Amino acid sequence: MIELMRSGDSEAFLNAMAKYKKLLWVIAGGILSNVGTHEDIEECVSDVYVHLWKNLKAFDPRKGSLKTYLAVIAKNKAIDKYRQLTKIQIMELNEAISSSDDDLFEYISRQGLFGELYDAIRSLEEPDKEILVRRFFFDETPSIISDKTTIPVKEVKNRLYQSKLRLRKILSEGDC
Repeated sequence: MIELMRSGDSEAFLNAMAKYKKLLWVIAGGILSNVGTHEDIEECVSDVYVHLWKNLKAFDPRKGSLKTYLAVIAKNKAIDKYRQLTKIQIMELNEAISSSDDDLFEYISRQGLFGELYDAIRSLEEPDKEILVRRFFFDETPSIISDKTTIPVKEVKNRLYQSKLRLRKILSEGDC
């Protein structure tokens, strides 16, 4: 098969793609499933085939099978993609953390980072936990929170401000 591919036989290349497609999807999907999309996995598998096509001369069948060669390439490409995707997510989170309060909670909900937010809120003390939950999850105004908690409105606003600063710090440092 390798000799056919090296001679430019596109049918041999298509056969190799069909033969190893599931294996490469399993490898790339196992690494990218928690951070990437279906398209990211598809791109990674495609990158493996492009690498094979461009580097056919570098493949040495005495060192290992085509299956092993493609599996190693898939693993490396998936790790690279994983690093790229997580770096982007960390940069976006840092941008959201440094932006306004509403943007932070909007970003967290949009990105599905509720687990991190939940852990960060759990690290705060009462009544700050309750105030944050009422404000950002139940969308209650400071005056309603004040009525329900018997904490003066001005103190509710102050605690919201201070708690959000602490949350930003916790989330940016990854302490949750």
